[in-house]
Amino acid sequence: MKVSVLVIALLSLVVLATARKQMATRYDNFKVYKAFIRDVEQLEEFKKIHHHIHIHMLHDIGGVNRSYEVVVGPAHQKAFETTLYYLDIEFEITIEDLQALLDESAYDPDAAMDWVTYHPLDKIYDWVDEQCAAHDYLDCKVIGHSYEGRPIKSVRLSKREGNKAILIEGNIHAMEWISSATVTYILNQLINSNDAELQRLTEEYDWIVVPMVNPDGFVYTHEVERLWRKNRRPNGYSNSSGLCYGIDMNRNFDFHWSGAGWGIEDPCDHWFNGEQPNTEIEILQLQDFVSSFDEGYIRAYMAFHAYGQYILLPYGHSNTEFPPNYDQMMRIAAAFAEGALDSYGSEFTYGASGLLNYPVSGAAKDWAYGVKNIPFTCTVELRDKGTFGFFLPSNQITEVGVEVTEGLKSLVVKAAEEGIFD
Repeated sequence: MKVSVLVIALLSLVVLATARKQMATRYDNFKVYKAFIRDVEQLEEFKKIHHHIHIHMLHDIGGVNRSYEVVVGPAHQKAFETTLYYLDIEFEITIEDLQALLDESAYDPDAAMDWVTYHPLDKIYDWVDEQCAAHDYLDCKVIGHSYEGRPIKSVRLSKREGNKAILIEGNIHAMEWISSATVTYILNQLINSNDAELQRLTEEYDWIVVPMVNPDGFVYTHEVERLWRKNRRPNGYSNSSGLCYGIDMNRNFDFHWSGAGWGIEDPCDHWFNGEQPNTEIEILQLQDFVSSFDEGYIRAYMAFHAYGQYILLPYGHSNTEFPPNYDQMMRIAAAFAEGALDSYGSEFTYGASGLLNYPVSGAAKDWAYGVKNIPFTCTVELRDKGTFGFFLPSNQITEVGVEVTEGLKSLVVKAAEEGIFD
């Protein structure tokens, strides 16, 4: 009798596990469209499309003379294309079958940590723990926990007292898998590379790495919804689909919060910035961690995102207001772009995010500059320029890591010449 009960219990667990795995949303025959918006009239009509056709916007809408990517399922593609033709909006299909592209990208939860495969959170954290145990110059901490209770880990590499520090953070947006892949690649190079220049930089500077700011959202993209962007806290609102979850944490920092951005006031939208600034436990703990260091210790703050190949400088809330040392920051960003170019020819555009991209406020880089007075801050938008976008194949991870590491080496040298670390 006990054996039968045990067998039934085990079978129930298998069924539950299988059901959980099957929850993952599939995108068979979903297309990704790139729509080109040339004037205000088109822009206003384009903003309305999601009210009557089920689509998934991949970008918040910022302005005219630019393109926007949209995911559309098979049942709605004809209506979407008909609407674009009616509005005289030019478009192209960049991805014919989103699921086929996702399936081509290597993802093996059982694979050893490497940079040719995308890995789940547990694998990333296990690797971090292994590095921390193996090197006595690494100070590793759990800086806090997410809404769902997952740890947010940090690594501080310090080989010499008196160094100034560079802080790198990743995956504040859940769907941007290339972010944490690149940040861990950089960390691995800093720890294990024999490159003489990199080793010099680890002797002369401290490096602080937070590879996963949004662990709940990241896990959700692996288990349920690949296109999820926000964290996973229920935000107190609902719509016809049910409860609404999450805040765009890179819109929730308390620096010109809610000053600009599309969709930031819609609680069920991907870019909802919260009812007030600093509501999310994940960013509060990140801010507390940054603030725990002596003033003047952290001299550069770099947030890694996807995509577009940009080095975005403060400020995000305006395209007419710039930091006092903007020219200096531009020279440093140019050094990154020049260093990154040499590896594979990837061109990075640099400048204020409100100018280059679109005005949007409440970002980490602006808080780090405007509140913490860190003299060089930026958002690095990684590959590519739109061919694969947020769904960059895993066979490009190493190349991205290589070019960004080369860019980072050049950036630090230039920042030192500019007196950032003085």
